[in-house]
Amino acid sequence: MMVVFSGGGTAGHFHPARNIAEALTGEVPGVQPYFVGARGRIEEAELPGLGYPYRLLRVAGLRSPLGAMRGEGRGVRGVAALVSAAAANVRALWLLAWAVCRLLPDLRKRAAAAVVVTGGYVSAPAGIVGRLLGVPVVVQEQNRHAGRTTRLLARWARQIHVAYPEATAGLPGPARGRVVHSGNPIRPLPPPEKRDRKASRRALGAPAGGSVILVVGGSQGARKMNRAMIEILQDGMPNEREFVLWLTGRAHFAAAGAALAGVPRDRFAIVPYLEPERMYLALAAADLAVSRAGAMATSEFLAWGLPAILVPLPAAASGHQTANARALEEAGAAVHLPELDGSGARLRGGRLWSEVRRLLDAPGLLAAMSAAARERARPDAARDVAAAIAGLLRPRPTDAAS
Repeated sequence: MMVVFSGGGTAGHFHPARNIAEALTGEVPGVQPYFVGARGRIEEAELPGLGYPYRLLRVAGLRSPLGAMRGEGRGVRGVAALVSAAAANVRALWLLAWAVCRLLPDLRKRAAAAVVVTGGYVSAPAGIVGRLLGVPVVVQEQNRHAGRTTRLLARWARQIHVAYPEATAGLPGPARGRVVHSGNPIRPLPPPEKRDRKASRRALGAPAGGSVILVVGGSQGARKMNRAMIEILQDGMPNEREFVLWLTGRAHFAAAGAALAGVPRDRFAIVPYLEPERMYLALAAADLAVSRAGAMATSEFLAWGLPAILVPLPAAASGHQTANARALEEAGAAVHLPELDGSGARLRGGRLWSEVRRLLDAPGLLAAMSAAARERARPDAARDVAAAIAGLLRPRPTDAAS
């Protein structure tokens, strides 16, 4: 039984699709996931190692012409930006039409039983083809604000799974009755014995006592957050009771190491990236996270009951990271710290570290944030979404009888 999964461009869209696929194969033996992704994006690098069949297409996202014009002003540069965005959108729509034409006979031949899309423009062709073939389409939205592709495909989706209940308001009216608040499909938590704080700190080389601050900028790293962290470590802000574990992102690791070449490493450790098993150790060891506000990262923090300072990426599509951070701040699980203040000045190390210290000096507040995070968490989301999809795949009693 072939089930199509599509979502990508970034880890935040691709990893939910992967996690749901893995959960579904455990829920319904005999299911064969088939992935549809985009050339040149994260799925092209990760799919070969998963062992699933897949197809990569050439697709592109739509741009906002008026947004491009506003970014350049009303003069000649603004008009040029508007024209450039419009031309890019014509190309994107052509690529979408071509991708649908190529994918339609493929999925018809494979007799796809369902199409599961997890957002991003990458998933639009598969969702449209699913509609054309009349097979069930399932949508999973990770963010507080539903993306453009989710809003389109939700119109005919049989199931719509959201991580933030607030996302429902942004969907077309008729689709809202098909929404389920399932949470984000993160990987299953390890058993309790694998979540021991002291053992995790020992495995990471962090001190047994004091506070551990986990700093992570998303799968690609975060340049401006990294600059603030370099200022913090160069100025020796962490004291003897604080230890920083900083994930720089692979692209930024060499530059960060060079900037800190002469700084003693007793109060911090820097790594480019952590594989899932090592990331579990970091989440178990930490008392506080400093992070971008990507949907999957924040869902991990909730599942682990880890309080967070969230610094959203201002350029994220439709401001979804800012919306995520605000929603979790309102829930009491995180602090929203904008990258730019009201005057447009960028986040500096001193400002970031003063917020870290404010929370570390208030253990009661940290405990309340941790409790709020766990209340909002959906650690079994991947399994729950897979179980719901399985209900679409199982034959009805009348079908079985016939």
